[in-house]
Amino acid sequence: MIAMTWVIDVPLAMDMNAVRNTAASTGEALSQTAGLLAGVTAVSTAGFDEATRNSIAMLTIWANTSRMAEFLWGDATARIEQHLARPSARMWTVGSIQLERPRFPAITHVGLWVRPRMSWEPIGAVVEMQRQAAAKSLAGRSTALACRGLDPNTWEDVSIDAWQGRPRRYDGQVFNVVRAVLPERP
Repeated sequence: MIAMTWVIDVPLAMDMNAVRNTAASTGEALSQTAGLLAGVTAVSTAGFDEATRNSIAMLTIWANTSRMAEFLWGDATARIEQHLARPSARMWTVGSIQLERPRFPAITHVGLWVRPRMSWEPIGAVVEMQRQAAAKSLAGRSTALACRGLDPNTWEDVSIDAWQGRPRRYDGQVFNVVRAVLPERP
C-alpha cells in the first residue's frame, strides 16, 4: 500500500466556497477511481477551528502505485492545477492502516502530521512501532482511520488520522472534511 498526500495553502483573500467546491469535485473524482482504499478531501479556514491559514488537502491510501498514478495524471488533478495550483504530492510507504469502516462515512475532521525520524532503530522496528501507534490511535471512540507511513527518501514519518468530531489534541495540521471516500470492498 501507498499513501499520497498533498496540501495547498491558498491566499487568505481567496473565496473558500470555491476552494470547498474544488475539494468536493476532487472527492467525487476519487470515488470514481479504482484502487483507492480510503480518501479524504478537506479544507482549513484561517480563524476557524484553530486554523492559521487557508488550505485544501487530499489524503489518500491506495492499493498500488499504478492506480494512484491513473488518478494523479487524470482530469481531477488537471482541474486543481487550473483552479488553484499544481499540488506537490508526497508519497509514503504504509506501515500500518487501521480502518473502522462503519465510522468512516461520518468523519468530520482529518489530520496530517509529518515529522522527521529522530531515532535509528532498524526499519522493521520502525514499522512495528507504527503498527502499535495506529492500533492505539484507533482505540479512541471517535477515530475512524489511523494510517502510519514512512518516506524512505527523507526518513520522515507520516500520520493520517480521521475522526468524528475535532480531536482535543493533535500535533499535526487538522482539516475539516469536505468529502470522505471509502469504496466498497471488492
